[in-house]
This record gives sequence, structure tokens and C-alpha cells, in this order.
Amino acid sequence: MRTFMAIRTNDEVENEMVKIQKFLMDNEFFGTWPRKENAHLTLFFFGDIDEKKIKKIEGIMDDVSKDFKPFSLEFNGVGVFPPKGLPRVLWMRGIGEEVSELYSSLNERLKKIGFSFGAEFTPHLTIGRLKGIPKDWNETISKIEYDPLKVECKDIELFSSTLTPKGSIYNSIHKSEFGG
Repeated sequence: MRTFMAIRTNDEVENEMVKIQKFLMDNEFFGTWPRKENAHLTLFFFGDIDEKKIKKIEGIMDDVSKDFKPFSLEFNGVGVFPPKGLPRVLWMRGIGEEVSELYSSLNERLKKIGFSFGAEFTPHLTIGRLKGIPKDWNETISKIEYDPLKVECKDIELFSSTLTPKGSIYNSIHKSEFGG
């Protein structure tokens, strides 16, 4: 099963994502645009894994989440991947010490069951995967501004992801609430 672990966002963030997508499309950016209901901040993408690994991940999520209190995550600004050269992904920047601590705690535990993720973590929400950009792309992106937005993070979720011609379909398969 194709899976990933994420934090859900809220209507304010999702509505802003849609506004930015429209602005980009109006300015000759082409790509794939996540649907509003699929907006999330990915912590880890696991790809195709079996049920045994899923159960281990769920256990790690439950154990680690007990050590965290609910926290606020701010979205402010945009960025691109890769950071140099032509952008392939445009995203909203997530800012918060707690989300980075959560990532580190989960990452250490996931390494013990065979996953290898980098120590560096850039909290973000993907706005779009770019397939075509205008010549003045950098100037256009620099015009994207929005007021800082807050998301109250109370849990983490494990999702299955099914690829379809009309876009990905995400289903929550496990939720671990923060308990600290």
C-alpha cells in the first residue's frame, strides 16, 4: 500500500493554497495542483509498504505522539524545490520548532525499522508540481504574499494514497493524537 504520514491543515490554509494556485495558473504556470481536500504537511513518504511495516509505523506514531502536546504551526511565505535552477515544486512554508522536533523524534524511531530519511526537514504544504513555467517565473513567485496562517496540530495521521487519472485519493488509515 502506498502510504505517507502527515499533519492535516485547516480551511484557511487550504483556501489560501487555492488562491495561490489560481494566481499561478493565471500567470502561465502549468502543472498538477493538489485539491483543497488533499492539503496536508507531509512528514514522511513511505511509498509502497506491506501491512507488517504499516503496523510498526502505527506503533511508532502512537508512542511518539504521547510525548507531544498540541502545538501551533504557522504558514508564512512560499518556496520551491529544488532551491536552485528551475523549480519543480512550489510550496507554502511551515514554521514551527515543535513540528521539527516531532519529525526528529519520529525519524529516529523509523530508522530502527529500516527507513532512511534525511535529518534535514523543510515543513511545507505543496501548492503544485510544476510542468511548465513562464520566463519571468521568479518575479511572479516573488509577488506571492499572504498573511501568516496558523494551524492547530493535535495529531498525526497515516494515509494511503491511490493514484488515479483524476489525481490522488487519500484515505486516513491511522491517527495518533498528541497526549503530552
